[in-house]
Amino acid sequence: MKFKYLVIYITVGSLLGLYLLTLLSQPIQVNLSSLQTYNGQQVIVQGMVTEYRTTSYGTQLITIRDTQNNTTSATIYLEGNITVEYGDLIQATGEVQQYKNQWELMVNSPQCIIILQKWPTRSFPLWQLALNPEHYLDTNINVTGIISQTGLSSYILTSADGEYSIDVLYQSKCPHGASKGDLVSVAARFLYDPTICRYLLKATENNHGIWRTEG
Repeated sequence: MKFKYLVIYITVGSLLGLYLLTLLSQPIQVNLSSLQTYNGQQVIVQGMVTEYRTTSYGTQLITIRDTQNNTTSATIYLEGNITVEYGDLIQATGEVQQYKNQWELMVNSPQCIIILQKWPTRSFPLWQLALNPEHYLDTNINVTGIISQTGLSSYILTSADGEYSIDVLYQSKCPHGASKGDLVSVAARFLYDPTICRYLLKATENNHGIWRTEG
């Protein structure tokens, strides 16, 4: 009888041990700024996509920026490809490694990357861009405002109170056609042009456009 109970205790203890081991082996979520302390370990990170490209080997390099610390970024090295856009908020699980004095995350499958939020689902007022431009730099963004001036392939977008404004450049393939005084929604990429020392919006991609909205 005692032997039977001993077997039960050993079995239960083994199951609990395996459960705890599983918990301990799960990747933990870390900030991009602390990647160097997890060299060789599996971790989970989150960030906003600021750059991406596919290499000649069929792998993908995705740069993400910390949404809390705008000066911190990291590169995701993905075995395979996933469809992302500038400004998407993503989560990735992979192994931390150092490459050419930079820390990056090795991700062995597209299934290890989750798109938490697509950029078109977020919209921001001009004052928010003006106060925190570094937070949105190099990302796609939705902005609303009033067309105060029109030019050749360009508009000037102004806030309703007239306090903030930004240049909007567009290509003919992007939906546009607003007139002076129209309230519009602009989907474009937020960039800094060092040649004129100014921030601007560029509507040059297929998912960009300028649309009249109800005021």
